[in-house]
Amino acid sequence: MKKLITFLFIILTIISFSKKLIIFHAGSLTNVLKAIAVEFEKDNPDVEVQLMGSGSLVVARKITELGQIADLAFVADYSIIPNFLYPQYANFNVIFSNNSMVLAYTDNSKYRKEINKDNWYKIIFNKGVIFGHSNPDLDPCGYRTLITMQLAEKYYNLNGLYKNFLNSKNRMVLKKSIDLIAYLEANEMDYAFLYKSEAFQHNLNYLELPEEINLSSVKFEKNYKKAFVEVPGKSGEKTRIYGKSINYSFTIPQNANNKKDAINFIKFMYSEKGQKIFKDKGMSLFVNVDYPGNLPYNLKTLWGY
Repeated sequence: MKKLITFLFIILTIISFSKKLIIFHAGSLTNVLKAIAVEFEKDNPDVEVQLMGSGSLVVARKITELGQIADLAFVADYSIIPNFLYPQYANFNVIFSNNSMVLAYTDNSKYRKEINKDNWYKIIFNKGVIFGHSNPDLDPCGYRTLITMQLAEKYYNLNGLYKNFLNSKNRMVLKKSIDLIAYLEANEMDYAFLYKSEAFQHNLNYLELPEEINLSSVKFEKNYKKAFVEVPGKSGEKTRIYGKSINYSFTIPQNANNKKDAINFIKFMYSEKGQKIFKDKGMSLFVNVDYPGNLPYNLKTLWGY
Protein backbone atom coordinates (compact mmCIF):
# COMPACT_ATOMS: atom_id res chain seq x y z
CA MET A 1 0.00 0.00 0.00
CA LYS A 2 2.83 2.36 0.92
CA LYS A 3 4.49 1.70 -2.44
CA LEU A 4 1.26 2.52 -4.26
CA ILE A 5 0.84 5.77 -2.33
CA THR A 6 4.44 6.71 -3.02
CA PHE A 7 4.01 5.94 -6.73
CA LEU A 8 0.83 8.02 -6.95
CA PHE A 9 2.54 10.87 -5.10
CA ILE A 10 5.41 10.85 -7.61
CA ILE A 11 2.98 10.84 -10.55
CA LEU A 12 0.95 13.70 -9.08
CA THR A 13 4.14 15.63 -8.36
CA ILE A 14 5.29 15.25 -11.98
CA ILE A 15 1.87 16.39 -13.23
CA SER A 16 1.75 19.33 -10.80
CA PHE A 17 5.18 20.58 -11.71
CA SER A 18 5.04 19.91 -15.45
CA LYS A 19 6.38 22.78 -17.49
CA LYS A 20 4.39 24.28 -20.33
CA LEU A 21 5.93 24.97 -23.71
CA ILE A 22 3.63 27.35 -25.58
CA ILE A 23 3.98 27.35 -29.37
CA PHE A 24 2.17 29.76 -31.69
CA HIS A 25 2.24 28.41 -35.23
CA ALA A 26 0.87 28.67 -38.75
CA GLY A 27 -2.13 26.43 -39.30
CA SER A 28 -0.40 24.64 -42.17
CA LEU A 29 2.20 23.34 -39.70
CA THR A 30 -0.40 21.70 -37.43
CA ASN A 31 0.19 18.11 -38.49
CA VAL A 32 3.97 18.13 -38.50
CA LEU A 33 4.32 20.06 -35.21
CA LYS A 34 1.74 17.84 -33.51
CA ALA A 35 3.74 14.77 -34.52
CA ILE A 36 6.96 16.39 -33.27
CA ALA A 37 5.28 17.40 -29.99
CA VAL A 38 4.01 13.87 -29.29
CA GLU A 39 7.49 12.38 -29.62
CA PHE A 40 9.11 15.26 -27.75
CA GLU A 41 6.78 14.76 -24.77
CA LYS A 42 7.69 11.06 -24.66
CA ASP A 43 11.34 12.03 -24.21
CA ASN A 44 10.46 14.94 -21.88
CA PRO A 45 7.56 13.78 -19.67
CA ASP A 46 7.85 16.86 -17.45
CA VAL A 47 7.02 19.19 -20.38
CA GLU A 48 3.52 19.85 -21.70
CA VAL A 49 3.55 21.20 -25.26
CA GLN A 50 0.66 23.53 -26.05
CA LEU A 51 0.21 24.08 -29.79
CA MET A 52 -1.84 27.11 -30.82
CA GLY A 53 -2.48 27.29 -34.56
CA SER A 54 -3.70 30.31 -36.50
CA GLY A 55 -2.89 32.32 -39.59
CA SER A 56 0.72 33.52 -39.46
CA LEU A 57 -0.25 37.20 -39.37
CA VAL A 58 -2.43 36.36 -36.36
CA VAL A 59 0.61 34.70 -34.74
CA ALA A 60 2.44 38.02 -35.01
CA ARG A 61 -0.51 40.08 -33.79
CA LYS A 62 -1.02 37.85 -30.76
CA ILE A 63 2.51 38.70 -29.67
CA THR A 64 2.71 42.36 -30.68
CA GLU A 65 -0.84 43.64 -30.22
CA LEU A 66 -2.52 41.30 -27.74
CA GLY A 67 0.49 40.87 -25.47
CA GLN A 68 0.28 37.07 -25.47
CA ILE A 69 3.42 35.14 -24.54
CA ALA A 70 4.81 32.34 -26.70
CA ASP A 71 7.95 30.27 -26.21
CA LEU A 72 8.22 29.57 -29.94
CA ALA A 73 6.64 31.26 -32.94
CA PHE A 74 6.44 29.43 -36.29
CA VAL A 75 5.21 31.32 -39.37
CA ALA A 76 4.54 30.32 -42.97
CA ASP A 77 6.22 33.44 -44.38
CA TYR A 78 9.73 34.13 -43.11
CA SER A 79 9.38 37.88 -43.72
CA ILE A 80 6.69 38.18 -41.02
CA ILE A 81 9.21 37.84 -38.18
CA PRO A 82 11.49 40.71 -39.25
CA ASN A 83 8.58 42.85 -40.46
CA PHE A 84 6.40 42.44 -37.37
CA LEU A 85 8.54 41.14 -34.48
CA TYR A 86 11.93 42.84 -34.95
CA PRO A 87 13.46 44.37 -32.88
CA GLN A 88 11.27 44.39 -29.78
CA TYR A 89 9.97 40.82 -29.78
CA ALA A 90 12.61 38.86 -31.73
CA ASN A 91 16.24 39.23 -32.76
CA PHE A 92 16.82 36.15 -34.96
CA ASN A 93 14.89 34.25 -37.60
CA VAL A 94 15.45 30.62 -38.65
CA ILE A 95 14.21 29.64 -42.11
CA PHE A 96 13.58 25.90 -41.91
CA SER A 97 11.28 24.63 -44.68
CA ASN A 98 9.61 25.51 -47.98
CA ASN A 99 6.45 24.75 -49.93
CA SER A 100 4.48 25.44 -53.10
CA MET A 101 0.95 26.48 -54.02
CA VAL A 102 -1.36 23.80 -55.45
CA LEU A 103 -5.02 23.52 -56.34
CA ALA A 104 -6.45 20.76 -54.14
CA TYR A 105 -9.62 18.78 -54.75
CA THR A 106 -11.37 15.50 -53.89
CA ASP A 107 -12.82 12.54 -55.77
CA ASN A 108 -16.19 14.32 -55.59
CA SER A 109 -15.07 17.67 -57.02
CA LYS A 110 -16.85 18.83 -60.16
CA TYR A 111 -14.78 18.49 -63.38
CA ARG A 112 -12.07 16.58 -61.47
CA LYS A 113 -11.47 14.30 -64.46
CA GLU A 114 -11.00 17.20 -66.83
CA ILE A 115 -8.89 19.65 -64.86
CA ASN A 116 -5.24 20.12 -65.80
CA LYS A 117 -2.53 22.78 -65.79
CA ASP A 118 -3.86 24.27 -69.01
CA ASN A 119 -7.52 24.72 -68.03
CA TRP A 120 -7.78 25.02 -64.23
CA TYR A 121 -8.20 28.80 -64.44
CA LYS A 122 -11.34 28.21 -66.55
CA ILE A 123 -12.81 25.34 -64.57
CA ILE A 124 -12.91 27.18 -61.23
CA PHE A 125 -15.29 29.70 -62.83
CA ASN A 126 -17.66 27.08 -64.24
CA LYS A 127 -21.26 27.22 -63.09
CA GLY A 128 -21.83 25.30 -59.87
CA VAL A 129 -18.14 25.10 -58.93
CA ILE A 130 -17.09 26.41 -55.51
CA PHE A 131 -13.44 27.27 -54.95
CA GLY A 132 -11.80 28.77 -51.89
CA HIS A 133 -8.73 30.28 -50.33
CA SER A 134 -7.79 31.64 -46.92
CA ASN A 135 -8.11 35.25 -45.77
CA PRO A 136 -5.15 37.28 -47.08
CA ASP A 137 -5.39 39.66 -44.10
CA LEU A 138 -4.81 36.77 -41.69
CA ASP A 139 -2.95 34.00 -43.47
CA PRO A 140 0.02 33.95 -45.89
CA CYS A 141 -1.62 31.17 -47.93
CA GLY A 142 -4.40 33.67 -48.63
CA TYR A 143 -2.22 36.45 -49.94
CA ARG A 144 -0.08 33.91 -51.77
CA THR A 145 -3.22 32.74 -53.57
CA LEU A 146 -3.84 36.30 -54.76
CA ILE A 147 -0.21 36.63 -55.86
CA THR A 148 -0.46 33.30 -57.70
CA MET A 149 -3.53 34.56 -59.56
CA GLN A 150 -1.78 37.79 -60.53
CA LEU A 151 1.12 35.76 -61.88
CA ALA A 152 -1.27 33.39 -63.66
CA GLU A 153 -2.86 36.32 -65.50
CA LYS A 154 0.53 37.19 -67.00
CA TYR A 155 1.69 33.59 -67.48
CA TYR A 156 -1.42 32.56 -69.44
CA ASN A 157 -1.76 36.01 -71.06
CA LEU A 158 -5.34 36.43 -69.82
CA ASN A 159 -6.18 40.07 -69.14
CA GLY A 160 -8.79 40.40 -66.41
CA LEU A 161 -8.21 36.96 -64.84
CA TYR A 162 -7.28 38.41 -61.45
CA LYS A 163 -10.24 40.80 -61.40
CA ASN A 164 -12.61 37.97 -62.38
CA PHE A 165 -11.13 35.86 -59.58
CA LEU A 166 -11.78 38.54 -56.96
CA ASN A 167 -15.32 39.18 -58.19
CA SER A 168 -16.35 35.58 -58.78
CA LYS A 169 -19.51 34.31 -57.08
CA ASN A 170 -17.84 30.88 -56.98
CA ARG A 171 -15.23 32.16 -54.53
CA MET A 172 -15.26 31.39 -50.80
CA VAL A 173 -12.80 32.94 -48.30
CA LEU A 174 -12.13 31.26 -44.93
CA LYS A 175 -9.86 32.26 -42.03
CA LYS A 176 -6.87 30.02 -42.68
CA SER A 177 -5.76 27.41 -45.17
CA ILE A 178 -6.37 24.44 -42.87
CA ASP A 179 -10.07 25.44 -42.62
CA LEU A 180 -10.49 24.87 -46.36
CA ILE A 181 -9.70 21.18 -45.96
CA ALA A 182 -12.79 20.58 -43.83
CA TYR A 183 -14.95 22.13 -46.54
CA LEU A 184 -13.32 19.99 -49.22
CA GLU A 185 -13.80 16.81 -47.18
CA ALA A 186 -17.44 17.71 -46.49
CA ASN A 187 -18.04 18.21 -50.24
CA GLU A 188 -18.98 21.84 -49.62
CA MET A 189 -16.10 23.06 -51.79
CA ASP A 190 -14.72 21.69 -55.05
CA TYR A 191 -11.26 23.29 -55.19
CA ALA A 192 -9.01 25.01 -52.68
CA PHE A 193 -5.73 26.85 -53.03
CA LEU A 194 -3.47 25.17 -50.48
CA TYR A 195 0.14 24.36 -49.76
CA LYS A 196 1.37 21.13 -51.32
CA SER A 197 2.28 19.75 -47.87
CA GLU A 198 -1.31 20.23 -46.65
CA ALA A 199 -2.78 18.42 -49.64
CA PHE A 200 -0.24 15.62 -49.20
CA GLN A 201 -0.85 15.23 -45.45
CA HIS A 202 -4.64 15.07 -45.90
CA ASN A 203 -4.55 12.65 -48.84
CA LEU A 204 -6.19 15.14 -51.18
CA ASN A 205 -5.88 15.17 -54.94
CA TYR A 206 -4.00 18.21 -56.15
CA LEU A 207 -2.91 19.92 -59.32
CA GLU A 208 0.66 21.19 -59.34
CA LEU A 209 0.78 24.64 -60.87
CA PRO A 210 3.66 25.81 -63.11
CA GLU A 211 6.81 26.84 -61.24
CA GLU A 212 6.51 30.29 -62.78
CA ILE A 213 3.44 30.94 -60.60
CA ASN A 214 3.44 28.44 -57.70
CA LEU A 215 6.00 30.33 -55.55
CA SER A 216 8.18 27.26 -55.09
CA SER A 217 11.42 28.14 -56.84
CA VAL A 218 14.12 30.75 -56.23
CA LYS A 219 14.78 30.43 -59.97
CA PHE A 220 11.68 32.54 -60.61
CA GLU A 221 12.13 34.93 -57.68
CA LYS A 222 12.36 37.99 -59.98
CA ASN A 223 9.14 36.98 -61.66
CA TYR A 224 7.34 36.44 -58.34
CA LYS A 225 8.28 39.94 -57.20
CA LYS A 226 6.25 41.45 -60.02
CA ALA A 227 3.08 40.69 -58.03
CA PHE A 228 2.08 42.09 -54.64
CA VAL A 229 -0.78 42.48 -52.19
CA GLU A 230 -1.42 44.85 -49.30
CA VAL A 231 -2.32 43.56 -45.83
CA PRO A 232 -2.81 45.25 -42.46
CA GLY A 233 0.57 45.95 -40.86
CA LYS A 234 1.73 47.44 -37.58
CA SER A 235 -0.74 49.86 -35.99
CA GLY A 236 -3.24 49.06 -38.75
CA GLU A 237 -1.39 50.70 -41.64
CA LYS A 238 -1.15 48.77 -44.90
CA THR A 239 1.96 46.71 -45.60
CA ARG A 240 2.82 45.72 -49.16
CA ILE A 241 3.90 42.10 -49.59
CA TYR A 242 5.62 41.11 -52.83
CA GLY A 243 5.68 37.64 -54.29
CA LYS A 244 8.59 35.44 -53.25
CA SER A 245 9.36 31.75 -52.87
CA ILE A 246 7.58 30.13 -49.93
CA ASN A 247 9.77 29.68 -46.87
CA TYR A 248 8.74 28.95 -43.28
CA SER A 249 10.62 30.30 -40.28
CA PHE A 250 10.59 30.37 -36.50
CA THR A 251 11.99 32.35 -33.62
CA ILE A 252 12.12 32.22 -29.85
CA PRO A 253 10.50 35.50 -28.74
CA GLN A 254 12.64 37.61 -26.45
CA ASN A 255 9.94 37.60 -23.75
CA ALA A 256 9.47 33.80 -23.84
CA ASN A 257 8.92 32.22 -20.41
CA ASN A 258 10.42 28.81 -21.20
CA LYS A 259 13.42 29.34 -23.46
CA LYS A 260 15.18 26.22 -22.19
CA ASP A 261 12.50 23.83 -23.43
CA ALA A 262 12.00 25.90 -26.58
CA ILE A 263 15.66 25.24 -27.42
CA ASN A 264 15.26 21.55 -26.56
CA PHE A 265 12.19 21.32 -28.80
CA ILE A 266 14.16 22.75 -31.73
CA LYS A 267 17.06 20.40 -31.05
CA PHE A 268 14.62 17.49 -31.09
CA MET A 269 13.05 18.78 -34.32
CA TYR A 270 16.46 18.61 -35.99
CA SER A 271 17.29 15.19 -34.55
CA GLU A 272 17.15 12.09 -36.73
CA LYS A 273 13.67 11.32 -35.40
CA GLY A 274 12.44 14.85 -36.01
CA GLN A 275 13.83 14.96 -39.54
CA LYS A 276 12.06 11.69 -40.35
CA ILE A 277 8.76 13.16 -39.16
CA PHE A 278 9.18 16.11 -41.51
CA LYS A 279 10.00 13.78 -44.39
CA ASP A 280 6.98 11.56 -43.63
CA LYS A 281 4.78 14.69 -43.70
CA GLY A 282 6.06 15.63 -47.14
CA MET A 283 8.15 18.57 -45.93
CA SER A 284 11.82 19.44 -46.18
CA LEU A 285 13.87 20.54 -43.17
CA PHE A 286 16.92 22.77 -43.47
CA VAL A 287 18.42 25.76 -41.68
CA ASN A 288 19.22 29.29 -42.81
CA VAL A 289 19.58 31.86 -40.03
CA ASP A 290 19.05 35.60 -40.06
CA TYR A 291 21.25 37.23 -37.35
CA PRO A 292 22.95 33.97 -36.25
CA GLY A 293 24.97 35.92 -33.68
CA ASN A 294 21.76 36.28 -31.65
CA LEU A 295 21.04 32.55 -31.54
CA PRO A 296 21.05 30.83 -28.13
CA TYR A 297 24.40 29.12 -27.54
CA ASN A 298 22.97 25.57 -27.87
CA LEU A 299 21.52 26.36 -31.29
CA LYS A 300 24.77 27.96 -32.44
CA THR A 301 26.50 24.74 -31.47
CA LEU A 302 23.84 22.61 -33.14
CA TRP A 303 24.21 24.35 -36.50
CA GLY A 304 27.89 25.33 -36.31
CA TYR A 305 27.49 29.12 -36.11
